[in-house]
Amino acid sequence: MGVTSESGRIVAGGRKGPYVRLAEGPQERHVSRTELARKPEELGDPILTVAHLSDMHICDHQSPARVEVLDRLMDPDSTTSDLIDQVGTYRAQELLTAHVGAAMVEAVNEITEGPVGGGPLDLAIATGDNTDNGQYNELDWYLTLLDGGRLTPDSGDLLHYEGVAALPDKRFWHPQGETYDMRRGDHGFPLVPGLLKAVRRAIDSPGLEVPWLAVNGNHDALLQGTVPGTSAIGEVAVGELKAIAMPEHWTDEAKAKLISGLVSGDPAAFAMLAELEPYEVTADRRRRQTTLQEFVDSHVHDEAKPPGHGFKAGGEPYYRYDANDEVTFVVLDTVNPAGGFQGSIDAEQLEWLDAVLASTDYDERLAVIASHHDVASLVNDMSGPGGKRRVLGDEIVHTVSRHESAVLWLNGHTHRTAVKPHGSWWEVTAPSLIDWPQQGRVVELISDGDVLTIATTMLDHAGSARWSGSIEEVGHLASLSRELSANDWQGPRVRLAEHPSAGTAQDRNVLLHLLDPRA
Repeated sequence: MGVTSESGRIVAGGRKGPYVRLAEGPQERHVSRTELARKPEELGDPILTVAHLSDMHICDHQSPARVEVLDRLMDPDSTTSDLIDQVGTYRAQELLTAHVGAAMVEAVNEITEGPVGGGPLDLAIATGDNTDNGQYNELDWYLTLLDGGRLTPDSGDLLHYEGVAALPDKRFWHPQGETYDMRRGDHGFPLVPGLLKAVRRAIDSPGLEVPWLAVNGNHDALLQGTVPGTSAIGEVAVGELKAIAMPEHWTDEAKAKLISGLVSGDPAAFAMLAELEPYEVTADRRRRQTTLQEFVDSHVHDEAKPPGHGFKAGGEPYYRYDANDEVTFVVLDTVNPAGGFQGSIDAEQLEWLDAVLASTDYDERLAVIASHHDVASLVNDMSGPGGKRRVLGDEIVHTVSRHESAVLWLNGHTHRTAVKPHGSWWEVTAPSLIDWPQQGRVVELISDGDVLTIATTMLDHAGSARWSGSIEEVGHLASLSRELSANDWQGPRVRLAEHPSAGTAQDRNVLLHLLDPRA
């Protein structure tokens, strides 16, 4: 597969009962958006071409530190689904995240030039939630996928699968059919003999052929993207007890309070987690929780291109990177260490951001900001130790908008494809590689000297549009993952073409025009 404008958009290709199959659809043309500037007669010359990936969620799906059972509170037939906004601790396709990551590496490596401007691919950027649960083994798998090498996405007992797909719980998908489950019985999910062994086979990744930049996300830093690591949580992650059921005496109100409490950091909610009913699994020290500094330092090694993938050993989780003579990346860390899945920054980082953008103004460079959280999600004002103030979206946008050099902000987090104008710059949000549509973007900066055009083109991973039924190769498993993501039973009840995660034509293959500040 490749960029959709060249090879066609993946669409619904028929049904098997309630279960949607996929197929390759027609080409998807680019749409001009002129809210900030007119469309030039000729777009001009390419300045920079970037592959934008986000929310890979490389997942240890057998970890005791995951609480998949809480996701059942959002099932359509659950009495709590109207009381809770979202949970997101279980997906049928979470067994296949490493295979999707490998298939996206293959797709990026196949890009020979920008589909609009024709410039060479200069670099890639992964805007956070590269891992799912902030664990050491997940960090190792993600780095191996993008840097290249062999990884084995397995943990615990390496001879037997120990995740929820093997539990006698009808609300989880059981691909090998050992027990009845609602996903096959009510939603038409496939029977896939041998899958639980296939997903744990070693993967050889060629690694990205272009330099790539890293960004910290809430799932890279926090348990399930929400809860700060503690010694107690750390012991659960590496231990031998995995939660599989909620106590029968919990009321719907108590369950809703638990979810909101986990988001807000309420100690009473953490105490409730201790009441979950466990079963025994094989302990594994590689599941240990990583620190923020360890996340940063793990990117710094001799083979990393560019050095540290933007980070510096012992340095901050935010940085400046000059991509070429004309473009500077300003990478933010929007994760709140106090907890919560939404984002913000501290006052010191805001001061740093202002200074970096001022320097790019002076040097007449173009500034591309990158973060995990989108602007609308920068609402997390939880203060950590010392009560330091958190800076939220409105103040950050005000700071960015004071600088002429700022032309683009790349991010993810929402798992939705979106594009928004902000006065003098554009915000481009990538979808995720775990939920539908499992796409990234190719982003090109092109200028005619007066008008700067930001061209975005959706990028599919290398798994075929229609799953063949085979599980022999990485691409087969990635193709199955995409199909499973299109059949999320908690997803919106709309036609696949109208799914909000995929965005509209105004969010996907678009030409975003604005005045070139250097003119």
